[in-house]
Amino acid sequence: MATKGFRVLGVGVAEFSGTNYPKKQQEFSFHFKGLVAFYDPPKENIKTVFETFYKAGIQVKIVTGDNAETTATIAKQIGFQNAEKTLNGDELMAMDDITLKEKVMETTIFTRMFPEAKLKIIKALKDNNQIVAMTGDGVNDGPALKSAHIGIAMGKKGTEIAKQAANLILIDDDFSKMIDAIAMGRKIYNNLKKAIQYIISIHIPIIMIVFIPLALGWIYPNIFSPVHVIFLEIIMGPNLFHNLRK
Repeated sequence: MATKGFRVLGVGVAEFSGTNYPKKQQEFSFHFKGLVAFYDPPKENIKTVFETFYKAGIQVKIVTGDNAETTATIAKQIGFQNAEKTLNGDELMAMDDITLKEKVMETTIFTRMFPEAKLKIIKALKDNNQIVAMTGDGVNDGPALKSAHIGIAMGKKGTEIAKQAANLILIDDDFSKMIDAIAMGRKIYNNLKKAIQYIISIHIPIIMIVFIPLALGWIYPNIFSPVHVIFLEIIMGPNLFHNLRK
């Protein structure tokens, strides 16, 4: 059932009388009753979302508490790349920091993860100078959401702890909205770069033209009057702005 994408739980019953309870739940004598399988189908548009992420140069990693078989099956259904590269929580916690830094870059699916393991993944990615965005909805996602550069919580299924720890909240739990957010962020970033280039390219040369005669002690330091500076702005500005838009 796990290889078909189901989450599987074993069900058992323990009969106990008295008040001298064992220290651990596993010490009860259980009578096995059967298995319960749950199936949480992936969203219809998630394959398209992942394809867009890959084209945009964004690495996608799955960090989950499910087992490797269930996760790998779902990953293959949605066209997830390198679904065979997995690592479980116990193996991750046993690694030293240097090995983890290397392993975290090549691994795409992390299974049987608990809060401490998720936090180590985020830290290892950040140590590799990666910009990390983390999505989550559960209580155990809180520390990782807080540690990531950008924590993204689910608005519908997300717990209050996850929402409070996150920087952003997907109100309708639709991952396709992340594509629009990333595209808008990159557009704003590019516009800022162009604006800074425009300011530097226009004003620095004009400042140098005015400053150099003064610094060198020329006979005629006021060779450029305010009229000349305004003229340079009028000539250089539109041409440079047109080139930057290209």
